[in-house]
Amino acid sequence: MAAYGSIRIEDTEKIRVIRISKESTLNPLDIETLEEIADAIGNSGERIIVITGSERAFSAGANIKKFESLDSRSAYDMARRGHKVMDFIASYHRPVIAAIKGFALGGGFELALACDLRISSPDTKLGLTETNLGILPGWGGTQRLKAIAGRTRAFEMIAFGQMITADEALKYGILNAVSEDYFGYSMKLATELSGRAMTAISYVKDLMGYERNDAGYEAEKEMFGRIFSTEDSKEGVRSFLEKRKPSYSWK
Repeated sequence: MAAYGSIRIEDTEKIRVIRISKESTLNPLDIETLEEIADAIGNSGERIIVITGSERAFSAGANIKKFESLDSRSAYDMARRGHKVMDFIASYHRPVIAAIKGFALGGGFELALACDLRISSPDTKLGLTETNLGILPGWGGTQRLKAIAGRTRAFEMIAFGQMITADEALKYGILNAVSEDYFGYSMKLATELSGRAMTAISYVKDLMGYERNDAGYEAEKEMFGRIFSTEDSKEGVRSFLEKRKPSYSWK
């Protein structure tokens, strides 16, 4: 098995648990961590996948300090590589379950949205909060949240940079279940799925992918790159790091 720096692997015969395990307990996501997750899935021996994090966070999103150095070109490359991983997870021919506790924000929430099932603890907070920084989701979040929760709800959540509770996410159809024993519940689902007809389930995943609007995903990558050429993106990131309210232009 490959040695990974940001994730830990726990295997049973038919299930692989991928645990995001960063030095920071909020598990900030970067491209390298995402690509480790993709590699661990691809080399799982066709196991069912459960992705989880720490007790404080599934992942609270990207390291904002790294955004200071992004320009349009590097931001687009970041989006392109992130999309490649999320698309791989979404199209992986075995079920992928997100077992979530604490924060699932920004890229962390996008990772959860790329999974087939999402189970969380009651204290979880979820959201695509990028517009609070003057930027936008760049790893498929605009499209996947719209497909799961509907355009109106997705627009409200993204435009206002909302963090919603687990109960709200369950009501909106974003979560499949909320449980104090969120990890045990996820493993129970994975175990039950492992005894079902996997070819049929794989075909179901393929069929559900036919509704995808690839133009929307391509446009998201382009706009994620473009947004980093704006003054608002610079002000949003600076104000976050300086712990002050941003002052955006009106254009």
